[in-house]
Amino acid sequence: MSFEITWLGQGGYLFNLGDKVLCIDPYLSNSMYNDGKYNRLLPIPIRPQDLKADMIICTHDHIDHLDEATISKTNMNDILYGGPDSCQRRFKELGIPEENIISLNRDESYELGSANIRGVFAKHTQDSIGVVIEYGDAKIYLVGDSLYDERLLEVKDLNPNILICCINGRLGNMSYKEAAQLAIGLEVEIAIPSHYGMVAENTEDPNKFFDCLKGTSIVGMELQHGVSVTIP
Repeated sequence: MSFEITWLGQGGYLFNLGDKVLCIDPYLSNSMYNDGKYNRLLPIPIRPQDLKADMIICTHDHIDHLDEATISKTNMNDILYGGPDSCQRRFKELGIPEENIISLNRDESYELGSANIRGVFAKHTQDSIGVVIEYGDAKIYLVGDSLYDERLLEVKDLNPNILICCINGRLGNMSYKEAAQLAIGLEVEIAIPSHYGMVAENTEDPNKFFDCLKGTSIVGMELQHGVSVTIP
C-alpha cells in the first residue's frame, strides 16, 4: 500500500495512511523566537486550527515538538493525542479530554486504522521516544530527537525500510555522519534527513548526509517543506 508524507518542518510530519492521518511533532508557530534568536525561517504550511489529523503524536516535551501554541488550537475533541508520560501530562494541562490521550511510551504500541504505531528508544530527554509506523509493506522509523546510541540499532529487529532521522548535530541530536551511520546499520532502503532549515542557529546541509550514503544501496530522499510526496 502506498502512503503520503508531508514534511511540516523541523521534526514535524503528516502521514496519510489510507483512511487515517497521523501527525507527528507539528511546530506550526514561531514559539521558539527569543530576543532575535531561533526565529522561524520557513513559512507555516498549515494553520493549527486547519490541521486535519486523526492522531497527533509528540515525541517529547520540547517546544519545537510539543508546541502549546500549536496543540492548543487543534480540535481537541476529535483528535487523539499520543506520547510518553511527560507529554501526556502536558496534554492534560492544555485541556485535552483524558479519553483522547493515548499512552505511547517506549515499547508501547497503538493501532490507528490499518497502521501500527510503536514508541521506541530515543536518547534525548528522560522519556523521549522515536516512532515506528508499520503500514502495509512500509515500516517507517522516525527517530525524533536523539543523540547517536547503539541502542537505536535495536529497531533493526522491527525491520524498518524507511528512516527519517535528525542530522543537525546540535542541542541533543546526532550529526549527519552519525545519521548516515544509523541508516547503514539498519540497512534501510530510503533515508530522509530531518530537523534542519527551521532556524539559522540549528541547521545543517542535507547534501552532507547524502554524500555519506554514496556507495551504499540506500536511497537518500530530500523532502520539500509543505509538499506532499507519495511513497509506493
